[in-house]
Amino acid sequence: MIYHAQCSFGAVKLEAEGEPLVQCYCHCNSCRSRTGSPISAPVLWPRTQVRFTSGKDKLRRYLKNNLPEGGVYSCEVCNGLVGVDLAGAGLFDIFAGLLSDLDFKPSVHLNYENAVLPIRDGLPKLKDMPEDWGGSGEFLAE
Repeated sequence: MIYHAQCSFGAVKLEAEGEPLVQCYCHCNSCRSRTGSPISAPVLWPRTQVRFTSGKDKLRRYLKNNLPEGGVYSCEVCNGLVGVDLAGAGLFDIFAGLLSDLDFKPSVHLNYENAVLPIRDGLPKLKDMPEDWGGSGEFLAE
């Protein structure tokens, strides 16, 4: 399956091949400040399975550090966020709201220790990140 996403204006389009590795909610400070929302809805694929199909020349890349790869991508036309290239983890995050043909089914909350909007939905709540992603792997009570 190939999933399609685009910025709010449609100037930048991308697609992801295959099923996502993770569909989740994120409560980290970075996601909240980036989106202006109390919670983010990342959908993560291996970065090798995501490609820009049009508007690559209209991409803006933001990095908090000077790494040659990765970063937050937005469209210079509409200023809409497009996704986050998590180069160190080998993942690419496409925000669930941008995916036109994905039935969003989150399986976990990440970085719940930073939650400003408690969510009682029965999903597991990781304090930070899974151990294999460099986190503690510790779960918090709902």
